[in-house]
This record gives sequence, structure tokens and C-alpha cells, in this order.
Amino acid sequence: MKEIPWRIPLSVKLQNGMQRRFCGPYDALDFLEHEWPNHGRRFHRAVQDCRAALSRLQTAEVAKLSFIDACIEASMSFAEAPRGHTPALTKSATVRRRH
Repeated sequence: MKEIPWRIPLSVKLQNGMQRRFCGPYDALDFLEHEWPNHGRRFHRAVQDCRAALSRLQTAEVAKLSFIDACIEASMSFAEAPRGHTPALTKSATVRRRH
């Protein structure tokens, strides 16, 4: 699968305290499928949307929003991170969530 980068990467603080950068749906899907800590409703939606984005059936930005929702569900802090920048991590209230 060819990577489809997000316009702005996402930095996530994992439950073990480590920080990780995700640059697109391929990075997010790999993490969701192999390292994700819980498997709730938002997790399943993120997996579905990341796969669809990689197949070009969905936009990469929709996959990013689903991944953000999964981060919220798993109580992981996140922030958008311009390339080469390490942000302070927060749960952004300004990020629109789909229901």
C-alpha cells in the first residue's frame, strides 16, 4: 500500500508515557492493528477508515479524525505536529469529532 500523508502529522502520547508521531493512515493502521491498547467502537471505526483511505475510498483526513477519536477513547493525549516540531500534548477540544 502506498502511504498517503496527512497534511499535518499527529503526535500521540502513549499510555506508557512515550510520544509517537503518526504521519498518515498507514502509520496509524499499523499501530492500531499491532499495538493498540483497547478495542472499542472508535478503534474499529479508525481501522475501517484508515483501510479505506489507503484504498482511496476515503480521504486521509477522515481517517485522521477517526484515529483522533480512537485516541480519545483510549485516553491518549494528542496534538497536531508540523514536521520537525514536537508539540506539547493536549486533548484538543477544537478538533471536530464525528458521531
